[in-house]
Amino acid sequence: MTESCPTVLLIGTGHWSNPGLDYRSTAHDDMLAPGRQQEIAGCVARLARFQPTKVGLEIVRSMEDEWNADYRAFNAGDFALTANERHQLGFRLAAASGLGRIHAIDWHNPEQAIGWDEAIAFAQKHDQQSLISAWFGSSEPDTKPLERKSVHDQLLAHNDPASLPASHRLYLDMALIGRGDDYVGAEVILRWYERNMRMFVNIARLVERPNDRVAIIVGSGHLPLLTHFLDGTTTIRVEYAGAYLRLSAS
Repeated sequence: MTESCPTVLLIGTGHWSNPGLDYRSTAHDDMLAPGRQQEIAGCVARLARFQPTKVGLEIVRSMEDEWNADYRAFNAGDFALTANERHQLGFRLAAASGLGRIHAIDWHNPEQAIGWDEAIAFAQKHDQQSLISAWFGSSEPDTKPLERKSVHDQLLAHNDPASLPASHRLYLDMALIGRGDDYVGAEVILRWYERNMRMFVNIARLVERPNDRVAIIVGSGHLPLLTHFLDGTTTIRVEYAGAYLRLSAS
């Protein structure tokens, strides 16, 4: 790669507004509380040092215009941000970087859910619980679970490159669920791979100029595959959020 190679910064996060859509979700406290807002501001200041030319968010493309209307209203002082990480990190990072819009990079098949329920139900019925045990966390007491840490420490944990292989193994274990000619786990993970592959393509399509610097904010579960796909290209450099989170906020 040359020095003018466009760069993508992947920023993994938890789902701060607790939509309850993920099996491996964390019950975060109030991210709108003054202390949390101050923590988020410090993280945004650090991430802004990346100097993004574009910010991509985990939003399906059909919703891009609606979200950009909200983003414009936010910049005009007419929109109150929710606790959602797309607002708290995405809108604030784009605004801090002087960007006029945000970009949608997510994809879903409206006719086919990924089907986590199917695989988990099969595993529970056919004595394959060991393949999903990591999805439901440990029963061991944790004196300082992730959601109780500072936002800065949460983001450092989500974006630790050393954690990506273990995170990916969760999905590979689930792929093994099934028996004989029943590949229920593999079919579910293929749909997960399809979603992430299309997200990767949407991200790559944001790269239009050699000096583009694209910041992507997604649920941390997407990081293993998106990192793998982006690292496999010859035209895009990948950077990790931890390098910026460790900088001074000032």
